[in-house]
Amino acid sequence: MNKIIVVGSINIDNVVYTKKVPVPGTTEMGESFMSNIGGKGANQACAIHFLETPVMFVGAIGNDPNGEKVKKYFDSINLNNHLFVKTAPTGSAHIWCETVKGENQIITIPGANEALTISDMKEFENLIEANDILLLQLEIPIDCVLHLIKCAKNIGAKVVLNPAPYHFIDNEYLKYIDYFIPNEHELDGFIPGKESYEYKAKTLLKLGVQNVIVTLGEKGSLFVNNQETINVPPNKVNVVDTTCAGDSYCGAFSSYLLKGKSIKECLKFASLVSSKTVTKKGAISSLPHIQDL
Repeated sequence: MNKIIVVGSINIDNVVYTKKVPVPGTTEMGESFMSNIGGKGANQACAIHFLETPVMFVGAIGNDPNGEKVKKYFDSINLNNHLFVKTAPTGSAHIWCETVKGENQIITIPGANEALTISDMKEFENLIEANDILLLQLEIPIDCVLHLIKCAKNIGAKVVLNPAPYHFIDNEYLKYIDYFIPNEHELDGFIPGKESYEYKAKTLLKLGVQNVIVTLGEKGSLFVNNQETINVPPNKVNVVDTTCAGDSYCGAFSSYLLKGKSIKECLKFASLVSSKTVTKKGAISSLPHIQDL
């Protein structure tokens, strides 16, 4: 059976919920605090797993209590995982979530995520098979990501890249990407200027990307390839926390893609799952399970 392989980051998310994020030189009273497991890679893998789709997660933890916490959690939910244990501490993210609109600001400390190497990637790359889907983000070293992109395409797997956070990628590698899923800010990083999202997406197609999906938050999402352009309207919900919105979108899209659904079905399903995610606090804890849909 084909599967999705997610290679990416693991963080301990430390989240402060507040009506007002402080500006320099000021102090504000927060509403609540929570600490839980997150990281773009872990979030996306769990999103797929909760949708009952075959998935394997590859990432790095530190040889510390947070690393033990991550390992125990993955084992408790039966998530197939391959975790490299590094001397660096387990990664962390420090999140300020403004509760009026549910928007957030995030600072990440990579820790063990940054210690992944190409040698680590070579250790498991023989597990990638033709027609698998490789889902990647950019919270691990870029050389690892680029190595896997090229490796997967040589094997015949599909490559889905969520280029978050933004990092420059040489045009040489864009031709290996089947589905490129930036948000509007990341899209601006690759194609600066005031042109439309559709224009920028088509520019990426000219550089070799096969399909572009721009996630636009409350404005929905936009799909562009050389055959068609699809605007997907948002699902109107009461937004509580947007922390895992993009990760749940990428996970849900990849889940339906593996199941052979049409592009329109994949986009609508991803939008639905993402809209469910933002109605709850947290990252992995906010992800819907298949029975919730």
